[in-house]
Amino acid sequence: MESLRSFHDILPPTPTRCPKAVCSGMIMNTVVQRLKSKLKGTWIHHAVWAYRHPPQKAQVCSDGRKLSDEARNADYDRQTVEVMFRALRRNLNGIDVGAHAGHILEQMVNIAPHGKHYAFEPLPHLSQKLSERFPQVIVRQAAVSDKSGESDFLFVENDPAYSGLRRRLYSRPDPKITPIRVRIVTLDEIIPPNESIAFIKLDIEGGEFHAIQGGIEMIRRSKPIIVFESGSHSIGQYGVKPGDVYLFITETLGYELSTMERWLKGKPPYTREAYENDWNYGPEYYFIASPKR
Repeated sequence: MESLRSFHDILPPTPTRCPKAVCSGMIMNTVVQRLKSKLKGTWIHHAVWAYRHPPQKAQVCSDGRKLSDEARNADYDRQTVEVMFRALRRNLNGIDVGAHAGHILEQMVNIAPHGKHYAFEPLPHLSQKLSERFPQVIVRQAAVSDKSGESDFLFVENDPAYSGLRRRLYSRPDPKITPIRVRIVTLDEIIPPNESIAFIKLDIEGGEFHAIQGGIEMIRRSKPIIVFESGSHSIGQYGVKPGDVYLFITETLGYELSTMERWLKGKPPYTREAYENDWNYGPEYYFIASPKR
């Protein structure tokens, strides 16, 4: 944590003329904001965040699953932030592929406020909002894959989070799909060779494997921790088999593959059999790829 040389490091200059109560309030508010800024990305920031976001308690749904889809997604988000606290430092760089409304990106910027971050979002209205909300982030209005160019993108109007380059198996029976033309880029063409990336999150409804392939040189160079969605309902609809993903992660990249929960607890990585079982039967569909410990 960056040390404060003195309390005056965060104390603003006192206005020359203002009512005493107003002055005190202004000074205190400024002190609090500066202190929060100083603490971003520190162990104190992590401790406060973890206290406010405890792990989900196991809940049994009517179909026997431990967590509903909504609760599991919320837990995956919490785990992703926990991973970022371990992968990032205040000045390290991250990538959010499929940034959507910016929930994970917001945490990335808070944890690494001095890092250089990239966000990719092909839907124009969401990309515009991200650019306005995060002026310090390099936002690209584009889909990410293994080849650059242009393509139809399936915008699910009544559930935009399901939008992607191809159809996937949807959890709702009535997806309203409108094709739009979008730019496609690769991570290797966007990330400069002299920049190191510490963390990548990919949530693009089935295109994750191809996006990782399109960033292979950057990944080999930077060795980032990668969090991504994966399963028969998403990546499996892009003509990819579970063995393709497992072998690419473990052999081509030389990484370990696991769930975030196991990784955070220091448990051994997944075997191919365990990964293929989740791919086919669940319940897990969010994974972490990390350099071998």
